[in-house]
Amino acid sequence: HMEIYKEEVFGPVLACMEAKDLDEAIQITNANPYGNGCALFTKSGAAARKYQSEIDVGQVGINVPIPVPLPFFSFTGSRASIRGDLNFYGKAGVHFYTQIK
Repeated sequence: HMEIYKEEVFGPVLACMEAKDLDEAIQITNANPYGNGCALFTKSGAAARKYQSEIDVGQVGINVPIPVPLPFFSFTGSRASIRGDLNFYGKAGVHFYTQIK
């Protein structure tokens, strides 16, 4: 796999991978240690439903890039995408990055 696939990178970045079939796409997604988000581009509604149901990520886009939440919404990553007891989204992020006067 590409070096960018092996690390958690925050964008804007677009890393594209091609799978030979749907099962390989699911395997590639679930084999990555990070679970922030991914997207699948397909013409098949059945493939989209199967992919969305069988992957373990916080955000998934079907025929669109992943939706990136604003800081006031909670973080939806999973697996190694969450480090420590706080994340930078939601109230915890606002408190961390602001100074209350």
